[in-house]
Order: sequence, then structure tokens, then C-alpha cells
Amino acid sequence: MPIPSQIALLSSATLYPLLLRLLSGSSPSQSRLSKSVRAISTLHSALVTALAIYVLQQPEWRNPTPDAANHLSTTSKVNIAGKGGYPDDTHNPLISARSEFANAITAIEAGYLLQDSITLIIEARLNGGAKALDKTLLTHHVGIGTALLVLHYFIARGREAGIYIIVMFLLMNSSTPILNLRWYLRNFARHRRRAILFADMAFVVAFFGARVWLVYKILEEYGRFHGMGAWETYWRALRVPCKLGTGALWTANLGWWVVLVGNLVGRSKSFTLGGQ
Repeated sequence: MPIPSQIALLSSATLYPLLLRLLSGSSPSQSRLSKSVRAISTLHSALVTALAIYVLQQPEWRNPTPDAANHLSTTSKVNIAGKGGYPDDTHNPLISARSEFANAITAIEAGYLLQDSITLIIEARLNGGAKALDKTLLTHHVGIGTALLVLHYFIARGREAGIYIIVMFLLMNSSTPILNLRWYLRNFARHRRRAILFADMAFVVAFFGARVWLVYKILEEYGRFHGMGAWETYWRALRVPCKLGTGALWTANLGWWVVLVGNLVGRSKSFTLGGQ
């Protein structure tokens, strides 16, 4: 029986800090705290990725009838072309279906992001104050964590929608373990230049799959129900807020990926010239 999302949220927000205390001790050094934070980040990312992959395979997300997609795709395209409307998702299980298990996964993510926001501030204080605070990461955590809390306001009232899509977005966590491996090698094993280079290569591949291609895949999955491809879905089916948010996310992630590729090329040349 799935854990209720409220219990999952409370458990995530309390157990992760307790685990951090267990790993780092009562008066941790800067190095030990940072390692503990990354270890928990890796554990959380692997856990949420595995749970998301599992729940996305469940039957509640399948089409209710064999003819539903064809029927609704025709109706949707008529609405879009003739009335300026949007696809009818009333019977689209990717939007309308509910899953207590999926809700619990989003609760685990929300609890982690909110407690890790506090951890970022504490870690920055040990590392030298406000200048050491990763403001971009903090903004990311607070923004997404708050959005997930709003989602749970609707879940508590039985009015949630689009949970399948939200859980698909949580698969972006899958690139985080490699990110943390890169961080560890760069900070505590700088002499292992070959391992660092391989980690950089792996992260470039993982980042593209988890944060660039995944957005395309989500559009493709949603559009399939309405008989549309990914790009047609983006331009014709998404409401303006969703279109702006999805476009901004994909553009930002693609931009970061291009920067990662450029940095990797530069380090590869340096490695080739400098040896091991």
C-alpha cells in the first residue's frame, strides 16, 4: 500500500536532516559536511529516479479505451484549428489519472528540496558566508520546492492533475549522481585526471539525456494521445504559461549543455597535451 503523500512529505523533510546529522556529526568540518550533503544528494537522486521509473510503468497511465486517442485527437485538432482551443484532456490518463504512489514521490522531492535549501545556507556559512552561497541552486530549490508544495495543496483536496508529466520531470534527478562524482573527484582526487575526464564525459551525456532530450520526450508522450508529434504539441497544444515555462527550461538546459561540451573539449585538449 503506497505511503500517503502527507506522510512522505513529512518523512522526507525530517529524515534527510537526521541522516545528514548522522553522517556529518554534531560539529562537522567544512569538508565533512560538504561530502555528507553530496552523499545524501546522490542517495535521494537515485531513489527518486528509481521510484519514478517504476511508477511510470504502472497501468493507470494507459489509454482508457483503444479508440480514445484517435477520437480525442480529431476533436482536439478541430478545436485548435477552428476555435483557438486546446486539446481535450478530460480522458487523457497522462493528465487526469491519479496515483497515490506518484503523489508520494513528488512529496519526497518537495521535502528534500526544502530541507536542502536550509542545508545550503548552513554550508555557505561554514565556507565563508554569503559569497559562498550557491544562489542559483538555492533559487532552483526554493522555486521548485514551493511549486511542489502548491501541488500538494491541490492533492490534499483531490484536485491534482498532470502527475504523470510531473513525475517524468523528476527523472532529471538521474544526472545528479554523476554531477556529484565530478564534484568529489575535482575536490578530493585532483591527481586522477583521467577519471575526472571520464566523469566529465559521462556527465555531458547524462545531462543531455536527463535535461534536454527528456523535455522532448515529455512533449512526445503527451502529444501521442492527441495524435501530435513533440514539436506540434509544443506549438499548438500547450497553453501559454506551459509553453513559456517549457521553452525557457529547454533553452536554459540546452545552453548549459553547450557550455559543458565546450568546457569538455577544452579539458580534453589539455589532457592530451598534459598527459595523465
